[in-house]
Amino acid sequence: ALTNAAKHAPGAQIEVLIRPVAGGLEVLVENGGAGAPSSLAATGSGSGLTGLAREVEAGGGSLTAGPAPGGGWAVRALIAGEAAEVIPQR
Repeated sequence: ALTNAAKHAPGAQIEVLIRPVAGGLEVLVENGGAGAPSSLAATGSGSGLTGLAREVEAGGGSLTAGPAPGGGWAVRALIAGEAAEVIPQR
């Protein structure tokens, strides 16, 4: 999600929220939108969010992505139970 924000909304403010929720962990990456996508937007396989969703869902979680309420774009992952435990807590 951070890579996509850098590619598709260069210069936009990016907010990242990571918090525990019932049964797992929520990760929210949101950008405020910006000018034209960078030249990096044309690089890669074009399946970043699809691949990310596949990985999250394989662990029993879910991923949604789309326009953010205040403009820009938001990606929200719910990482389920045991998969969330592999993320180090500080």
